[in-house]
Amino acid sequence: MRISRLILLFSLVIVIYEYRYRITNSLLGIAVVRRFVVGNTLKIPGVSKKLFSSFLS
Repeated sequence: MRISRLILLFSLVIVIYEYRYRITNSLLGIAVVRRFVVGNTLKIPGVSKKLFSSFLS
């Protein structure tokens, strides 16, 4: 039983890794999820500073 769970978990990790960009694009295609991700990313000081410094200079 434990081996089968381990194999299932390993297979799931491989599938998610292989299709990571497709999964990301699908999730970011949903407006609510995209707004949440962008809003929380801009709260990180380094990210917002780096992004907006290119517009100001």
